[in-house]
Amino acid sequence: FSLIFIFWFLKISYIFCHLSNPRCFWRIKDTKNNLGDKETYCFFSISAKHGYIRNDYFSWNLDKHVTPKTNHLIFSVYLALEEINKNSHILPNISLVVNIECVLLKYGEKTGLGLKHEEFIPNYYCANERRYLIVLTAPIWAVSTKLGPFLFMSRIPELYCGHFHLPLSDNEQFPHLYQISPKDTSLPLAMVSLVVHFRWNWIGVIITNDNHGIQFLSELRGETQKQIVCLSVVIIIQTDDITAYKEYHMNYNKIVMSSAKVVIVYGDHNSPIKLVLFLWKSQGIFRIWVSVSQFDMITPLGDFMLYSSSGTLIFSHQQSELSGFEKFIKTVKPSNYSSEFSFAKLWWTYFRCSSLPPSNCKKLKNCPTKTVFRWLFMTPLGMAMSDTCYNLYNAIYAVAHSLHEMLLQQVDTWSENAGKELEFDSWKMFSILKRMQFVNPAGDLVNMNQNLKQDTEYDIFYIMDFQKDYGLKMKIGKFSGHLPSHQQLYMSKEMIEWATDMDQILPSICSMPCRPGLRKSPQEGNDICCFVCNPCPENEISNMTSFLCLYICLLFRYGSVCEMSRRSICQ
Repeated sequence: FSLIFIFWFLKISYIFCHLSNPRCFWRIKDTKNNLGDKETYCFFSISAKHGYIRNDYFSWNLDKHVTPKTNHLIFSVYLALEEINKNSHILPNISLVVNIECVLLKYGEKTGLGLKHEEFIPNYYCANERRYLIVLTAPIWAVSTKLGPFLFMSRIPELYCGHFHLPLSDNEQFPHLYQISPKDTSLPLAMVSLVVHFRWNWIGVIITNDNHGIQFLSELRGETQKQIVCLSVVIIIQTDDITAYKEYHMNYNKIVMSSAKVVIVYGDHNSPIKLVLFLWKSQGIFRIWVSVSQFDMITPLGDFMLYSSSGTLIFSHQQSELSGFEKFIKTVKPSNYSSEFSFAKLWWTYFRCSSLPPSNCKKLKNCPTKTVFRWLFMTPLGMAMSDTCYNLYNAIYAVAHSLHEMLLQQVDTWSENAGKELEFDSWKMFSILKRMQFVNPAGDLVNMNQNLKQDTEYDIFYIMDFQKDYGLKMKIGKFSGHLPSHQQLYMSKEMIEWATDMDQILPSICSMPCRPGLRKSPQEGNDICCFVCNPCPENEISNMTSFLCLYICLLFRYGSVCEMSRRSICQ
């Protein structure tokens, strides 16, 4: 028993040492950018050419209002293409070429495009005399549902690179479409594990009224029931604007009347939920928000969508940082991105935070501004990628590796066609792509097979405002769904105590725990988390007291304590 305990202790110590070097990011809220992180739907059409071809950066056809976040997506595509085309081991003497079309959708215009279909999704692009192999799309999923029939008729497969959406996984309705983003199968368990870690048992939930949101709610309820966590309020936001507006005051009253200090937010962030959250913030509704990376965005007013004075907790898919991303952007657009401040306006910029600021800063919020900025610039900075950017980057590599596999299978055919215009079977490549596994330049294993993917691993970030114009995002833990249940959630106590106010906030619970000598008395019509404390009957002890007695008994072999623990337990 002693040896088992020692090995267990060493394993846990190793895990926490691993977390002692968390990832940290900072960002500038660009008040001059009146678009914020508004998303532009983009269409990346990929074709192949003989020899090395340098893609003509920033020559794509654009709507005049392309957002900075769209530039971020396009940078990641061009970086992958540049790396692949220069790498003779993946596609020798072959280059991948991209044609980019983007359009900014107006609010509520989720299912239409301002371009003609025949111009936007051709099977054969006459101006460049090439046939497209595949089309990558991101980030607005609803547009793909409308464009699907046109792509299918054009015999062009589609790889969707936005966040996973359940409707797009219907193979009968979308046989031409595949999603690169992993399913959030373990997300409800991950969020409930975090809630239990902070000893919260009284929470709210906000979802969108679609299959994606409803399934998440169902799975979340299952996990909360296992852990005796109760839902104080459940708010379902309609996906059409008119109904959502009609129900706004009803939902406003629900969130105001709820005593839950912690609220989970999940669903389609391009739906009216975005406007609802914005209006709540303007009316002074602040909670500890727990959400996912698609809600990690800045509004046109320059504020975080999920703003909270106590900070926001975000679950994001684990990914490594690409060291060459920032250098590539500087090469492409040196005039626009010449300083670290210009990068910080575009997206999160990461820095090493293994050594916290001086000892006189016991809490981040109490650190002098000069001290914090000196800390930010002490170590090399780098440009981070959003989840969608990382998906696009990996998608380009998946196409390249799939073509590489086809070439190995067709060496004779390839030799005969040397010097001719490249023609590949898109659907054969698509079939190979869906089974592909490879290691990307960041060292991450990319598994394209949705059926064989392990439970998703998540990084857990704490986001807070630093002064008015800056945001800080710090990794405080991680969740690995494939590990045993007692090892799935790892939290950095050091980062939580230093960066957050979680230890100073009253817990989000319905009723305070009963003191020793008191017992829980459920209230009729209320959840199990809500109770009153009444004195125990004479000669009985409470559960907590009994537990402590048993623990001391086993630890120290105290006979009198063991005898006391055998008394009847007060429920």
